[in-house]
Amino acid sequence: MDQTQSVNNRKAMTPYKQAIARYIRSAMMLKGLKYNDLAEKLEVVGTVMTPENLRSKVSKGMFSADLFVAIVQVLDVEDVALAEIIKQLD
Repeated sequence: MDQTQSVNNRKAMTPYKQAIARYIRSAMMLKGLKYNDLAEKLEVVGTVMTPENLRSKVSKGMFSADLFVAIVQVLDVEDVALAEIIKQLD
């Protein structure tokens, strides 16, 4: 893949990253959770991350698919997360 295509791919993914970040922050707010709480919930399922690292990853919308799934699971929003994220893209 050439440099131009790589840049174009990053631009194309930006709306998805932003929608995911908004959704996670919204879900946390609705549940009254802070990043410390999210870190604790993730630790229960075996994923150890600092609140600062989570904040950074969420704000950039940059994390692996497996971390995204773990966050969705510990926030208990697996039934609606994907549909709600996609709605934001329309």
